[in-house]
Amino acid sequence: MNRNSAADVLVGFAHDGSGRGIAYAAIANGTGRGVMRIPFSATPLALYDGREYAYAAVAALGAELRKRGFARIRVRLGDERVVRDLASPVVVPPALGMPYVRARCALNGFAAARVERADPREIADLEGRARAELQLRTAA
Repeated sequence: MNRNSAADVLVGFAHDGSGRGIAYAAIANGTGRGVMRIPFSATPLALYDGREYAYAAVAALGAELRKRGFARIRVRLGDERVVRDLASPVVVPPALGMPYVRARCALNGFAAARVERADPREIADLEGRARAELQLRTAA
């Protein structure tokens, strides 16, 4: 792994409520830009406004970025509560414990990882792509 490989990652995702989700990540590094599609899954939890899906998206994204050799990442998400949860260790409700731990472990696998809030306008296209793909799958 190239320990100096860094990426700025903007993430938009959607889920179908039954456990399936798709994340689209716009990745910028020193040599270029691109968009990556990352499928993920989560056990649906009714009481947490989809936080389990956000954690699953971050865990899947982290695994993919590590495979691609990135060592330092800045991940920007739209959900302020999830950003707060992942920016520094917190106590989450027990039902969210494992999804949260998976996301934190994925982030801790990097030499440096930051999670920040993205402007909703920045991720609108990425979220729209994810929603459209899930709707097409559901309709098929």
